[in-house]
Amino acid sequence: MRLSARQRQILGLLGHGSYVEVKDLAQSLGVDGSTIRRDLQGLTANGLVDRLHGGAILRSSAETTPSLGQPNEGEHQAIAQAARRMLKDGDSLCISSGPITSLLILSMLDMHDMTVVTNDLRSAMTLSQNPSFKVHLAGGELRESPSHVTSGARAETFAAEHITRWSFIEVEGIHPYSGFTISATWQAGIQRALLAAGRRRCIIADSHSFGKRCIGFVADTSNADLIMTDELLDDYDLPAFGGKVIRVALDPGDSWRQR
Repeated sequence: MRLSARQRQILGLLGHGSYVEVKDLAQSLGVDGSTIRRDLQGLTANGLVDRLHGGAILRSSAETTPSLGQPNEGEHQAIAQAARRMLKDGDSLCISSGPITSLLILSMLDMHDMTVVTNDLRSAMTLSQNPSFKVHLAGGELRESPSHVTSGARAETFAAEHITRWSFIEVEGIHPYSGFTISATWQAGIQRALLAAGRRRCIIADSHSFGKRCIGFVADTSNADLIMTDELLDDYDLPAFGGKVIRVALDPGDSWRQR
């Protein structure tokens, strides 16, 4: 399905993760309710939103994100929205995979002329619905479901050849001595390559990832310019990361702040 400009605007309005009524969407976009309902019908069929009585809510991929209402949902939405606000039309970025990344991707669909390099097949397919986007999928070994991500030497070489303005890489573990880590060791190499391909390198992870060490080493903390997390991270954990940590207010409408 190819999304219309108005459908991408609807996804942008739903991007905070809260329920929005059809009448409010119609008022924001200057159309009648029947037009919005037709647009939502297409978005629902494409697995991007869930219809609720009188409105809709953004759907997170069941395979990559927690269900709405799970403990991490608010943190993930806030981090994804803060990352989205750091981008502007015409930017280029490398992204990997993960629940926060999936939310970031959906929030980007109302942007224009973006260039995205990824190793995640589902992310590439979602992003390609915006006709103004240039989406580059790193070739390599494609793992079986539910991962749908490429890895290996070819994927890493591809990433190294596509330098972008930003890289947003999601990890599961952040430790001042063990660095950035993930549990899937076979993804560590491509995560490292995608991170290095960004001129501005941002690690994204919720506060529960701090202090954790996973088996797959991605990079030392010195390899990131920013570490974006939620406001639940304790002050005690900040000094070890040299002022790189951005803590995002859990209300996605609030401005992120650096400590």
